[in-house]
Amino acid sequence: MSHSDRKIEKPDLATVKDLAKFFQVERTAVPDVMSEMGVPKRGRGYPWIRIWRALGFDLKTAENLEDLKIPLLNLKQVAAKLGESAKTTRRRSNGEHRDKTIPAYIELGPRKRLFFPAEIESWLLGEPLPFGREQKNLSFIPGQAKRTGAPKEARREAEAALSPSPSAAALFMVPPKPG
Repeated sequence: MSHSDRKIEKPDLATVKDLAKFFQVERTAVPDVMSEMGVPKRGRGYPWIRIWRALGFDLKTAENLEDLKIPLLNLKQVAAKLGESAKTTRRRSNGEHRDKTIPAYIELGPRKRLFFPAEIESWLLGEPLPFGREQKNLSFIPGQAKRTGAPKEARREAEAALSPSPSAAALFMVPPKPG
């Protein structure tokens, strides 16, 4: 059966437990992540097809859909695979390293960066990917973590621009002498 002839007879659902393992998060975080991805719950789970599409997969190019269910690798695991420090791997994925070719990652929080194992393996071996996927960094940071506010410098400038309100004690002090 060719890739274009492949049809899914019954919906393949991922349970909360499956997704917690896949994304390396607590089970309680799974509904928030799925909500950020725009994947609704269907019955007892979440459709893998919708998850893969949200992650940018071209399912017609996938050699084996079961391979797409392999849990993602975190930054430390990728660094260990590459034989380098996590800091170097982070710099590499941020584009701050001289080698900017590392595959795209998925961000689930300010300190949660995940990579697809097959993309890392193919990248290491210099082989083509076993599936097609839009190579862009994806961010699915649930609600509160996304709201970071203004950077410190911008907040300080805004505070300095506001005129300081006089304290009650200043009202009873002798004014300074001119000159």
